[in-house]
Amino acid sequence: MRGHFFSTNGDLPETELRELADHLAAQLYSSMDRKVYSLSRQDVSELIAPYVDDLSENDRQSIPWLIWDLFQEGLRIEMEQRRR
Repeated sequence: MRGHFFSTNGDLPETELRELADHLAAQLYSSMDRKVYSLSRQDVSELIAPYVDDLSENDRQSIPWLIWDLFQEGLRIEMEQRRR
């Protein structure tokens, strides 16, 4: 449990929030492949909405940003690898 941040307002601890975002990002990538790189944050939000509807409002807003950021980082890495 060391290293986890706990919240008293119903939000997920940061570590769990990031793990959930990683898992959802992996699921989207496995079903959409490289098409995920063209998704907007709003697209991501709509696609994951059924999976996060029981989270706090803060978490429901944070998860799409985390996932979108992961996709942008993945795109950047792929583009760098192609240049080599």
